[in-house]
Amino acid sequence: MPHGAPQSAAEALYQPYDQFILFGDSITQMSSNQELGFGLQPALQNAYSRKLDIINRGFGGYTTAHAIKVFPKFFPTPEREDVRLMTIWFGANDSCHPGNSQHVPLDVFKENLRQIIQHPATLAQQPKLIICTPTPINEHQLEIFDSEKGNEFPSRTNSFTRQYAEAAHEVATSFKIPVADLWTAFMTAAGWKEGEPLIGSRDLPNNDKLSSLFTDGLHLTPDGYRITYDVIMGTIRRNWPDEDPERLPFVFPGWMEAPK
Repeated sequence: MPHGAPQSAAEALYQPYDQFILFGDSITQMSSNQELGFGLQPALQNAYSRKLDIINRGFGGYTTAHAIKVFPKFFPTPEREDVRLMTIWFGANDSCHPGNSQHVPLDVFKENLRQIIQHPATLAQQPKLIICTPTPINEHQLEIFDSEKGNEFPSRTNSFTRQYAEAAHEVATSFKIPVADLWTAFMTAAGWKEGEPLIGSRDLPNNDKLSSLFTDGLHLTPDGYRITYDVIMGTIRRNWPDEDPERLPFVFPGWMEAPK
């Protein structure tokens, strides 16, 4: 229920669902697509069914430069909706190489994340925030994607994207905000260990496990979204156990208690 709204005994049974907003780029936008199988947004909605509304605010092609402009235009005021949780997941486009029109310099990327975190709209709602790092890049798969988009290949590299993952982690840590470290989770799932040469690089043979997580070296397969789901849910359970869907009550009463 919106903050501060009076509530009668009867209204206590029936109230709006609080929101869990997924804010990001095309990888967030496409997380609702179930044509290939498992999708992040539907999986979260299933987990939080009758408890929270999962709102997809993913914008294909957007960087953090776009994000700071669009954020106040869609983010609800406390009088309209209560936002309980929000993921902020950018960097896949920001980390395009300099010269690409989507490139956002690393220091600007960090400042843009800070602006979203400190935006008056965010402070008014005070949602529980999760900063998601960008996922790795598999350069072996990226050539077809870049060709179709008219990009100079490679538009992105895993080593460069890693810098943005580390920067997102740095910003989150400075605000004591939990991090869903997807870059590390994907690399670990593919068998990589810290200190080893970076799989995903064209300087190494293609890693089949890493390839299985991407449709084109950038966007995710159902297996990639499943890892993302597991990391986000693990982040929630570790940091806010009371937001675990298994611990949340239904918004509306069960059928035996519901008025009729």
